[in-house]
Amino acid sequence: MIIKNNDYEELNEIEDIISLNLENRGLDKVKLEGQLKSCVYSLNDSKTIVIVTGFAIKAAKVGETDGPPGALALAYALEKLNKKVIIVTDKYSESFLRIGTKLLNLHTIIYIFEENKEREQTEEILKEFKPDHIIGIERPGRNIHNKCYSMRGEDITSFCPNTDLLFIKAKELNITTSAVGDGGNEVGMGKVMKFVQKYVNNGNIICAQFESDNLIIAGVSNWGAYGICAGLSIINNKTVMYGEDIYDDILKEIVKAGAVDGCSKKNEATVDGLTYEENLDVFIKLKNLACNSIGYKLSPVN
Repeated sequence: MIIKNNDYEELNEIEDIISLNLENRGLDKVKLEGQLKSCVYSLNDSKTIVIVTGFAIKAAKVGETDGPPGALALAYALEKLNKKVIIVTDKYSESFLRIGTKLLNLHTIIYIFEENKEREQTEEILKEFKPDHIIGIERPGRNIHNKCYSMRGEDITSFCPNTDLLFIKAKELNITTSAVGDGGNEVGMGKVMKFVQKYVNNGNIICAQFESDNLIIAGVSNWGAYGICAGLSIINNKTVMYGEDIYDDILKEIVKAGAVDGCSKKNEATVDGLTYEENLDVFIKLKNLACNSIGYKLSPVN
């Protein structure tokens, strides 16, 4: 790995790009420094990574378009760096991850968390895969009363097998934990609980209690995951991000499989109420930043 003098400056630029839209939910008040850098370098030093994702929308009884695309992009980047990857999700987002891993020709293992089996499954994952790092990407986190809530304050606990247990146990074993979120109700957000309670609508109810080692707050959680991929590209001096064509294929295919926008609750190729074009623009900015950093002319990477 070649570490350039301006890596830190470019990683800061990534944080600026992914922070767009934070004011819509009040999280622009949170000021965390060095979290993306710490996450990127830790992932780069890890051999086996567990990615936890999938946020069920109660009204639709299916997962949303934010989370799985970012998890798939990160799995792709990590495999390009010869890491072993396991994606943990639930039945509401399972088909999206399976479609994506097939499209990307990944070796990534898809592991389905189930209700009433969480403790046994937590032990199984940690014992069988022995991960160095566990990262949540838009995964519901439990509040201080052990409940999960949507941004609107509706109880979605019955739609959320308790993956918090995996993070809690990992921390007990000194396994690095990271999280990407955009609303305050995602696992890992306990790190900024006071900000969520003060500035986010329904913050006192929805705020997740688990505090991850690294916390990346983004305007859309997918953006945070793409930002990590850009960071991994920069510090390794090679692109590990796929192209715009693949981005398009993944989003459209998971929508065909039933994914809905978490805000509109509609089965459409939008994410968190933002248009396809708005989301794609952020992806392209991050990809351009990574490619320009390593002196690579931007072109689709298959």
